[in-house]
Amino acid sequence: GEAAPAPDAESAQKRGIPTPGTFVRESRFLTTSQMVRLFSDDCSAPAEGARIVYVDGGWDMFHAGHVAFLQAASQLGDYLLVGVHSDAVVNRHRGHNYPILNQQERVLSVLACRYTSDVVIDPPWYLTREMIAALRISVVAHGTAHDHNEDESDPYHVPKQMGIFVSLPSTTDLTVGDIVFRINANHDRISSKVQKKMLAERDYYRNRYKLPKTDMVGHTAY
Repeated sequence: GEAAPAPDAESAQKRGIPTPGTFVRESRFLTTSQMVRLFSDDCSAPAEGARIVYVDGGWDMFHAGHVAFLQAASQLGDYLLVGVHSDAVVNRHRGHNYPILNQQERVLSVLACRYTSDVVIDPPWYLTREMIAALRISVVAHGTAHDHNEDESDPYHVPKQMGIFVSLPSTTDLTVGDIVFRINANHDRISSKVQKKMLAERDYYRNRYKLPKTDMVGHTAY
């Protein structure tokens, strides 16, 4: 038969199908099944009748704000299921060079959190009734601090319609952007400190051993 027509870019993105220009980063982080087992050692299936809470996010550079949110979400039920979006989805909504950590690293970070019961890897951006039913989700929670949604449609429309959506106030304004800024600021400060130390050492050896003045690559300076 004839091949199905290729989906347009907008519908392809919503369905998670790679399109020209889609963010793709080759991962050098090698995740083995043994490593996943080590990080998910405390994971177990939810008990019969358990109240399952679902949250999702990018969880990039997993930080204190993420932990506080997961702790609050875990108190809404008996079992916390955490969705970890793919690199392409995070980049599409956050832009620039995000995510800093690839999906494997972000999944392991979330699994290592004591409040996480299990993870959903690369969940759909838009929650559906089928997903909610399949995973037996009782509550869908989302923080007040989150990425801007460019397409104006609401990923949580269905759980809101079903009356199972809960908005949790974010207890910190810390973001991955803040962390990147701090890293860059410290990098500049430390680089300047190292440079001063190198110049001081060079001057010390010049004076102590009466060495000729040289530039940084060892050529005699005139």
